[in-house]
Amino acid sequence: MTAWQKSYDFLQGDTRSAGFVRIMLSVIVVLLFWQLLTSTVVTNRLLLVPPAEVFAALFTETKSGAVWTNGAATGIALLISFPVAVLVGVAGGLLLASNRLVSLTAGPMLMALYSVPVVALAPLFIAWLGLGFASKFVLVTLVAVFPVLVTTEVGLRATDKGLIDAAKSFNANGWQIFTTVTLPYALPYVVSGVRVAWARALVGIVVAEFFGSFAGFGFAILAAGQTFDTATLLAYVILLGAMGVIGSLLFQTIERRMAPWRHE
Repeated sequence: MTAWQKSYDFLQGDTRSAGFVRIMLSVIVVLLFWQLLTSTVVTNRLLLVPPAEVFAALFTETKSGAVWTNGAATGIALLISFPVAVLVGVAGGLLLASNRLVSLTAGPMLMALYSVPVVALAPLFIAWLGLGFASKFVLVTLVAVFPVLVTTEVGLRATDKGLIDAAKSFNANGWQIFTTVTLPYALPYVVSGVRVAWARALVGIVVAEFFGSFAGFGFAILAAGQTFDTATLLAYVILLGAMGVIGSLLFQTIERRMAPWRHE
């Protein structure tokens, strides 16, 4: 086996070291492309700046304390609203999957609401709830709840009937079937929904802070855009992207712990 083949097989592996190397390679490729783009194609610094200037702006914002202030505002809102969205989504998915009448009655309306760009309603929530935490909480919760709800329902309904019949043959009751067959089978679906919901929550919090906040990453991005400070704007965008990646990896790790058979 050649060194290239060994490297290729390693990168396809499911180990933490392989995952770390893949992430680093993707970051390096993006940075190189970014640098090449700003050097040859987009030379107007109002439109795009080199990576070095962005990281310099990030250092300046961190040193001044602005990153910590804005990060606290965004982080607190996410830490409170996102778990609520997950809990409501899982509970709603359980209800829809367990009751056919509720699913048939509420399903079409929920799909209609899921299709509506909730972020477009942000000014309305600001008018109702005012500036601050309340409007961010409602917007993030509404944006994040639907992916969890839908994937939870789909996962519960997708349980292999053969596994359920096998559990019944051993005289398992409804609760035992749910805890040992249906729920474990649906866990990967639920976690996938949570990962999607996390990405949507980040979008929701930024939009909410555009319209109704005096601190936060969204507020900082808006302020930087209004002063044409492209480097600072992109610095906060990078922080949001890092939050998205870290959250996705965290939920993926949770799935591996809770459903290890999916990766065997």
